[in-house]
Amino acid sequence: RGRPQPKADAAAPMVPYLNGNVPDGSKQKLDALGPEKFAAWMRAQKEVLVTDTTMRDGHQSLLATRMRTYDIAGIAGTYARALPQLLSLECWGGATFDVAMRFLTEDPWERLAL
Repeated sequence: RGRPQPKADAAAPMVPYLNGNVPDGSKQKLDALGPEKFAAWMRAQKEVLVTDTTMRDGHQSLLATRMRTYDIAGIAGTYARALPQLLSLECWGGATFDVAMRFLTEDPWERLAL
């Protein structure tokens, strides 16, 4: 609090927009089943359950940990509509707190809340 915020309109990404509602995914299944039944459901799956690490690994490795929460949130809806079959989308890495506070002037807890 009290620190300057980055400009939200800096290099606004051109995000392809997919129409329609966001289909239910693993988060809704977890909410409906609860942790124990969800874990049992996962173990019973015959297909591979995929976690996409693009938002974490690309952010850390390719973008020098400078991807803003604003950028991640901006693509989230399209990601959810295009890839509802993913188990999860990883957006958090070990350097998130340090980078958010020192370089991005963001509150890392706001990203976690997404």
